[in-house]
Amino acid sequence: MFHRITKLATIGLTAVLTLGINASANTLMFDFGEITTPSGNNYNNVTQNQLPIFNALDTTGAGTGIGLTTVGFNPGSNQNGTSTPGGAAAIFDTTATVDNLFGHTVNFNQPAPLPLATLTLTGLDSSGATTYDFVFFGSRMSVSDNRETQFAISGANSDIGYLDPSNNTDNVAIVTGMIPDAAGVITIDVSPGPNNVNSSGFFYLGAMQITTVPEPTSLVLLSLGGVLVAMRRH
Repeated sequence: MFHRITKLATIGLTAVLTLGINASANTLMFDFGEITTPSGNNYNNVTQNQLPIFNALDTTGAGTGIGLTTVGFNPGSNQNGTSTPGGAAAIFDTTATVDNLFGHTVNFNQPAPLPLATLTLTGLDSSGATTYDFVFFGSRMSVSDNRETQFAISGANSDIGYLDPSNNTDNVAIVTGMIPDAAGVITIDVSPGPNNVNSSGFFYLGAMQITTVPEPTSLVLLSLGGVLVAMRRH
């Protein structure tokens, strides 16, 4: 009997450890920019029309049930981003880095300033068992001033990332460990950062990566509970 229980425990614990190790992340890619140059490869494209996405695809092409609405950007696009992303930005396709959605603190070509754009993500896991990591990219080539862009993320917790898109080819802003609110929502406010000195307050968003990270502890505990129950029955 002891031998049978020991064997069962060994098999069960091996399965638990394997599950903990294989609790894989899920990745979604977004391209913000010109409607005539969308990105393929299972990107989710948000153009200057700012139409909502109801069922975002992951990088395998599977629907995730995650929605995205975008408001507050200029109804045009900036197409002066880099065509040669490198370094940390090499995760993004060229079609995603070469153009941007943008906003500004002066009227520019609109009757009023557009100093704040907001992304709202819905359909996220509100149980606390999943966290979300974000990578943001923006690029405005052939300029010399600081156009720092701020990405303020809010859900059950909050954090801020900063990125200067001026002549940017390699750098990204990374914010990790974000938790949705009780409704499964995370909002991202995009605006000029504190170091932005551009006279028009231009700020940019060209691409975004979201990685969903299952909490391995909860998976391991759940599986371990099943193993203990099975051992007890035997």
